[in-house]
Amino acid sequence: MSRVSSKDRYVSQVYVLFRQKGLKMTMEEIADDLKLTKKTLYNNFNSKEELMRTVMQFVLGDIEFRINLALNQGRNAIEALHHTSEMMNKSLTEIGPLLLSDSSKYLPDLKLLDHTNRMSFYSKIIYENLERGITESLYRDDLNKELVTLFFTSAMAKIYSWNGSYTFLRDPYIFHSELVRYHLEAIVNDDGRKILNGFISK
Repeated sequence: MSRVSSKDRYVSQVYVLFRQKGLKMTMEEIADDLKLTKKTLYNNFNSKEELMRTVMQFVLGDIEFRINLALNQGRNAIEALHHTSEMMNKSLTEIGPLLLSDSSKYLPDLKLLDHTNRMSFYSKIIYENLERGITESLYRDDLNKELVTLFFTSAMAKIYSWNGSYTFLRDPYIFHSELVRYHLEAIVNDDGRKILNGFISK
């Protein structure tokens, strides 16, 4: 059984703090909340920026791990995409709008949820899902996979665009669910539509 390092444990604890109080906290406030000395915190992280980046990278890794799990649970491309959407909804709810907003302000280069970059984790998911659906004869075989991927990920990026507030995060479940349905309605063939209608009727 592998041991959890002190640094990893602090990252998990600070993540909880950041969700509750945002990224404005000082190192002294963080240390006080964790019942640590500031020296102990600095022994593990050289600066507050390093601490913030480490925590947000932890968040990213956790989201990607959960999404991969959801993808593997799907019996077909359509079900896999629905599972992925549900997992994203849960992850966003857990992170919360405060931490998402603060990460955009304090770490704009991190691109916590960068969907439109063609090499991004999320773009690859959509592209590979299109390939899977075509192979399974559930999606149209005349799709332009690159364009469809760009359409979907550009719409997803809208939910995270920082303009002072995350408008659609007020109810991300509705946003994701409607987008996935809109996407699937456009790409399924007749066989895929039968499976899709089963999800819609639930």
